[in-house]
Amino acid sequence: MKALRIVTIVFSILFLLKTTQAGHDPQMAMIQGKVSDFDFKIDKITLYQVYNGSLKEHSTTVLNKNREFGFNVPIAESGFYFIDYGQFNNRLRGQNIRLYLEPEISLDLTINENDYTLGGKNLGHNTLVHQANEINNKFRAYNRLDARKTYVDFFPFLENQGIKMVDQFKKSINTKDNTFNDLLRLAVQADFENEAYFFFRLPRTAHPDKFDRPTLYSQLKAEEIKFNEPNILKLDNGVSWMTSYFSYYRGRDGATVNNVDIIANDTKQISDIKLKEVYSLAVLKELKLKPEQYKVVIQPLYSYLTSDESKTYILEYEKQMHKDKGQPGFEFSYPDINGKTVSFSDFKGKFLYIDVWATWCGPCKKEIPHLQELEHDYKDKDIVFMSISVDKMKDQQKWKDFVKSQQLGGVQLMADKDFSSGIVKNYDITGIPRFLLFDKEGKIITANADRPSNSMLRIQLDRLLSGSN
Repeated sequence: MKALRIVTIVFSILFLLKTTQAGHDPQMAMIQGKVSDFDFKIDKITLYQVYNGSLKEHSTTVLNKNREFGFNVPIAESGFYFIDYGQFNNRLRGQNIRLYLEPEISLDLTINENDYTLGGKNLGHNTLVHQANEINNKFRAYNRLDARKTYVDFFPFLENQGIKMVDQFKKSINTKDNTFNDLLRLAVQADFENEAYFFFRLPRTAHPDKFDRPTLYSQLKAEEIKFNEPNILKLDNGVSWMTSYFSYYRGRDGATVNNVDIIANDTKQISDIKLKEVYSLAVLKELKLKPEQYKVVIQPLYSYLTSDESKTYILEYEKQMHKDKGQPGFEFSYPDINGKTVSFSDFKGKFLYIDVWATWCGPCKKEIPHLQELEHDYKDKDIVFMSISVDKMKDQQKWKDFVKSQQLGGVQLMADKDFSSGIVKNYDITGIPRFLLFDKEGKIITANADRPSNSMLRIQLDRLLSGSN
């Protein structure tokens, strides 16, 4: 399978293809090209195609000694393909080399540092696509880590030039191929909106006030349905367009949305059933839901997560999600604030909720008031609340002082080797706070439990304490 995906095209074969244009397969598209001599380490070229609103590798070719490359592409359905020589890197966010391939297309590219020239015997619609790429590149110039641009630069461009370029170009798309016209207009809109939302995802040296934003951001927000065009899945950034849109307006409006509600809320603005499926699957992969959350979220999704890809993902996800459930918990022994050794096994016969935290961890300390509420509300129940600090041993006194000053309840312990401690390694804890939940036999219920601030935790605890599954 790998051999089919990776093809090396020797220049002599390219030359032969080039000189026999009249005879090449009418269901093929041919791309050949050269990378000019600019300072960028390049040894291969990758061709990507669009699959369900994202990019999927089609094939790869190595450059010959003259920095030349080529692809002969079978075309089952006309659509967008992309050339990557390394400029796709998230930090670089280099130029967009998007092509529209259809049968009998024959393209000859010269890739320069910041642009590319287009030649060949049958360009098809690629002159227009080239213009769309150039517009996209002007937006991308503001969204590179090394660009050092702020809203002071971007907002005037967006309002005075960017939106006008986009609107004027969309109006100019008027070939005899209406299917292509609609697709390119959609692609240009997706490019524009993606860059507008992406601007807020990068660190900047200056930030606008919350409401100091161009009016077009309010205009782009739909009252009801935002995404109803199935061709969104024929765009390389179709999925990111949807996810960026919803993420941006949640952040802008200051909405606090529980992970359980994200998919249900967002899909209200998606009318096409396939778009709903692809978007929901993408978000599921990002959220990494806890078992109790997953049970709530997945039920309404079954009606449209019907493709083989969705079913396979759900099957594997559920296997991974429950892989530790029912396994014995890690047997640790750590000192409490008075130096007394306390062990994991001391608490068999009760449910055990463990908070792995540190005094230097801001998000950890934000959870403390919520944890104290839980301790108070469940003080007469068969559950123990334990906090295990992973502060460094040299900060042991700082930990003790913090526990006393904040009047922390429950069982307070300190791990012996901070992030090299057994509990950290056993549960693969790479970030804190981290919460663990165990049953009365000391077996794992979940090694990635909900935070105290999450209302889903109380639902789970109430269910466990009542004897429900």
